[in-house]
Amino acid sequence: MPRIKSLLLAGLLPALLTAPGIAADNWNLCHVPQFVFSADADLETDETRVEAQTIASEDSDRIHFVGAVSVNRSDQRIRSDELFIDKTTREIRAQGNVVFESREYRLQSPAIRIDDDNERASFERPEFELRDRHARGKAELIEKLDADRSRYRNLEYTSCDPGDRSWHLAAESLEIDDASGRGTAKHTTLYLSELPVFYLPWFQFPIDDRRMSGLLSPRFGYDDDSGTTLVLPVYWNIAPNYDMTITPAWYGKRGLQLNTENRYLTRLHRGQLDLSYLDDDREIDDSRWYQRWKHDSSLGFDLQADWLLAEVSDGEFFDDFESIAPVYNDTRHLESFVRLQRPFESWQSELLWQDYQTLDETTAVVNRPYRRLPRLGVDGEFESSVDNLSLPLAIEWVNFERDDSVTGERSHVVSSLGYRAQQSWYFLEPKLQLAFTDYRLDNNPTDNRIDRALPTLSIDSGIILERDAGSRGQWLQTLEPRLYFLHTPFEDQDEIPDFDTSLRASTYDNFFRNNRFIGADRIGDANQVTLGIASRVFARDSGNQLMHARVGQIHYFKDRRVSLDGQRDEASRSDLITEMDWWPQPELKFATRLVYDEDLGDLKQKDLSINYADQGFAANFGYYFTEDQLEQALVSLVYPVNERWTLVAKLHRSLRFEQPVDNLFGINYESCCWGLKILAGQSGDEIDNFAETDNRIYFEVTLKGLSSAGRDIDAQLQKAIPGYRSRF
Repeated sequence: MPRIKSLLLAGLLPALLTAPGIAADNWNLCHVPQFVFSADADLETDETRVEAQTIASEDSDRIHFVGAVSVNRSDQRIRSDELFIDKTTREIRAQGNVVFESREYRLQSPAIRIDDDNERASFERPEFELRDRHARGKAELIEKLDADRSRYRNLEYTSCDPGDRSWHLAAESLEIDDASGRGTAKHTTLYLSELPVFYLPWFQFPIDDRRMSGLLSPRFGYDDDSGTTLVLPVYWNIAPNYDMTITPAWYGKRGLQLNTENRYLTRLHRGQLDLSYLDDDREIDDSRWYQRWKHDSSLGFDLQADWLLAEVSDGEFFDDFESIAPVYNDTRHLESFVRLQRPFESWQSELLWQDYQTLDETTAVVNRPYRRLPRLGVDGEFESSVDNLSLPLAIEWVNFERDDSVTGERSHVVSSLGYRAQQSWYFLEPKLQLAFTDYRLDNNPTDNRIDRALPTLSIDSGIILERDAGSRGQWLQTLEPRLYFLHTPFEDQDEIPDFDTSLRASTYDNFFRNNRFIGADRIGDANQVTLGIASRVFARDSGNQLMHARVGQIHYFKDRRVSLDGQRDEASRSDLITEMDWWPQPELKFATRLVYDEDLGDLKQKDLSINYADQGFAANFGYYFTEDQLEQALVSLVYPVNERWTLVAKLHRSLRFEQPVDNLFGINYESCCWGLKILAGQSGDEIDNFAETDNRIYFEVTLKGLSSAGRDIDAQLQKAIPGYRSRF
């Protein structure tokens, strides 16, 4: 008898409706599948049972099953009115209400014919359902041509419920080739309801995870600056280790832009080259372009090389075309570098060439970063035979270049000797550091040769106390007082230029640093003690942290004479900083940060945020105030009106300038088999004190189980609204 398992053609239907690259869809709004497969529990895995009302055989080679025929396996079933088996030709024919069933799919056909030897089969006027994909369809004929290929004539496919004609796909013919991993369709039309909206005379698509060239989902939208936008990306699979995405973008007010993303991968090298070009119609003879090359390479002997070369035509490019390179949307200085690195067991060496393009050409020279041409750094730690003793060493040599500025070389060596004693309830860490710096300068108003040697002594210590808290002892609370002593003698550094140094932000953690400056051009004089106290609360049953509060202040024994602007700091105490994170419920978080100026008796910085997210609902509030710099407030919301409709909104406003920073309003609608997202936005230009605003609107349409078209709205909302999660 022919192998009954060949009857079932298990790979035929799943191959038809494979949708690579489409994330798992949400079918919760759909009806329960029309079929439920129940396996015969008494059948072994490889056992087959054939039942019928009548069994007849003209001879030993031909068997005829008639009446309620059922072929059962543990995970598959065939039912029909009649079933013919010819052992000589190894052919199987079934007719009359033929039904194929498994846990994954169900197929109905008036008649089937199977040639088991040649692995061929035909299904007349089949109707099918795929349970997990919530897909269904029908065809005039399905043919299995050989072990790898199958053909479908006059095929119709949709993921909508029976009776729902929201969308369906119709193709005159479709061929699936498992060997090549491709499907080929001819004369394919997409219908919304009964309205044809898209037609392709011929196209190919992948049926597995193998890449292939083709058209990707289009994107469209509108904003005030560029007008109507249509983006049509095309993917080119050049080779297994090379590919390219070519993305023409048409802007109603600017013209046609061409973007390419080129990727490559070899055993020792990988990288990506991005290019963009546009003749902007808004500006006569204004060519606008962007190019970026990122490369990583292994050169042998554990030597790693990487570089990033980036350049743009103008400083407004990323503002006008924010989807081209989102990583640069808030960038003011575009970085390029070439870097060589060599790791050792306890050491790390680096050779770096680094340059910047300042996007705002009106930026004063003194506010532009220096180029490092080059920088050589070696960092590591000597082995010590004494437990808990650390001997780190950092060596850096940099050549700084910048037009119309002081330039030169800086050598900086920092060696340290530290020891850490600790138990579960305390720690004590004294540390002695010696920093030596040598400058060889050009165009310096004073000396062109400067050196500096400064020791720093720090002693960090703390105690961790614990107690049961709560009426039932359900919490564990800690009390963590911390004392940090720091001493660095004064040395006049006013003649040293500022190559890459800035003052650290006033935060609780930064109060426990051994230098109030970032960078090597200033080593702050210090004779001070930092007092801090922190407390944490943990839930005993889950171990989750429920609260983390900290308060800190520095007490100075001497004035600070080293600065970047030549001003002396005579305050006897620093600002008082209070920070707290509180989770009264897993879904709710409060975060506050207050900076109190005791001399002025006023809060100079106030940050407050409240975040709540639960079961698709999210609400956020934020208020941010920094004296003489900013005052902003924001409110955002994700509100599932019901299982189909979701509203999203964000209001972010500058209270200082009474202008919008970034406002959003969107509507998401989801049905069983399709979804629509509409997002409108308004953003202000920070450089112009938010006085100029840009209005925009984007659309995204999703046909579940098939594809989506429009702007990637989810990516914008996930970045803009904490707690936002896409439902489809």
